Amino acid sequence: MEFQQLERPEGAFQESVSAEQVEMMCRRAFGSDRQIVSAVELDGGMYNNTYRVEFAGEQPAILRVAPEPSRQSRIERELMRNEHAVQPC
Repeated sequence: MEFQQLERPEGAFQESVSAEQVEMMCRRAFGSDRQIVSAVELDGGMYNNTYRVEFAGEQPAILRVAPEPSRQSRIERELMRNEHAVQPC
């Protein structure tokens, strides 16, 4: 898998995840039968890390990764899950 992550200054709120972590999350979210060709971290967000994931022979997908729980404030806990519960796609 080709993997590209953003360079961030030390101490930045957002912390990239590893290629192995992206692969594990994609298997869990999209199924283990899909072959991941590449994962490219996208710039522009302030809270989640966002990756554009390309699969062999399929449409690309967006993987959003929340900060680990210890980096979230009380109000932000499970923010993405709460957003989806209030306004699902």
